[in-house]
Amino acid sequence: MLIDKSHSKKDIVTLFKKHGVCIDSELTKSKIVSEIDFYMKDFKYDDTIKNCTELKEYLKKLSPKQRPNSQKKSEIMFKAKKIIKWGKNDYIFDGATYKNTEDPYNDIMSIYMWGDLPSVRRACRFYNYSPHIKNHVNPIITKEVEEEMNNNKIIKQQVIYKLNIRRATKENPIMVSFD
Repeated sequence: MLIDKSHSKKDIVTLFKKHGVCIDSELTKSKIVSEIDFYMKDFKYDDTIKNCTELKEYLKKLSPKQRPNSQKKSEIMFKAKKIIKWGKNDYIFDGATYKNTEDPYNDIMSIYMWGDLPSVRRACRFYNYSPHIKNHVNPIITKEVEEEMNNNKIIKQQVIYKLNIRRATKENPIMVSFD
């Protein structure tokens, strides 16, 4: 079976692990691809991948994960940092970062599709708070990164216990409760 080259070994291993199939991560990608039919027999389907043909189509298509090469990533990071700096400097057009309203818009439109990178998400947030905004720009985020972000939000939520102190009867003068 042919698998698109954009799927990394880690992508394949995690996909199958999510669906109940353990693949040894010590194996090479070529070894995993050659034995993929064996692993597909134990694959447990769900709402995202409903049957064997959908799994095969998923593996034949480009990976939904966004992976820029190192040169492209450095360009993306530079533009994102430039927008963040512009936002931290109160959106001033001083010539050091931007000269007019068109430049930040062009930069954000060239990087918003790389929303898996935290700096790009932050740059989009800064741009959307700008008084010089042309259009609201939302970064494009893959499902895996969105799930990871939601899990991190749950972990970071603080539980604050409420302390109640009440005066009661003479036998039990103070009641302390945590709700």
